[in-house]
Amino acid sequence: MEARKSNEKITIIDSFDHLIKYMGKFRKTSIYNFRGQSNKDWKLIPKAGRPPFEEKDDKMLFMHWKRRATAYLKRDNYDEWELLAIAQHNGIPTRLLDWTHNPLVAAFFACMENFETDGAIFAYKSTTYIETKSKDPFKFPNGTIKFFMPTASSDRIMNQLGYFTLHSQPTKELTEKIENTVLEKIIIPHGIKKEIIFALNQFGINSLTLFPDLDGLTKHLTWFYTNYKYWDDTI
Repeated sequence: MEARKSNEKITIIDSFDHLIKYMGKFRKTSIYNFRGQSNKDWKLIPKAGRPPFEEKDDKMLFMHWKRRATAYLKRDNYDEWELLAIAQHNGIPTRLLDWTHNPLVAAFFACMENFETDGAIFAYKSTTYIETKSKDPFKFPNGTIKFFMPTASSDRIMNQLGYFTLHSQPTKELTEKIENTVLEKIIIPHGIKKEIIFALNQFGINSLTLFPDLDGLTKHLTWFYTNYKYWDDTI
């Protein structure tokens, strides 16, 4: 089922098979990026623009994070963009919003929690990217939203095929018109979330592969044993 709201195209998925069939339309293009949110009503706003961080100075927080993070980083020559991406992937509130080149990765994040709430996958056709060599992530005109293609500066970014939108004004929602492009919203009803997670696991999309560290291993094993009764001997 499809509907339109302003510049948004909305589709409701009814099964994992339906999801795979629908995503087939993106198979012959590499221009789309995807984002999964476990609540369909959440706005496309980075963490630094959401409560309780929206009135805080995200640049100052990032500065303090950098000062302490050096002890944990693999090398000492990351640029500002790489460090900002690493901070984002480790939970620091930044002006970056996560996207992925893989729609099934987005499906995982749309279904991994909030099982009483419908989730959503967003598909966005990005046509321009920031040239980071000559840009400062904190010196864009207020209100600017641009796509940022990161280097593989962390295993999480690499395994999740991570991309970002940079919101120079962190409270600005992406759907407030960006490059006059239709943003597709694919709704995942809460009743099929768990089944989609099981199906994605069978195809190698799970916490262990998307978070290739001790946190990911812990999350995956905890999920597996919590749902141990799902697997049986019927086959």
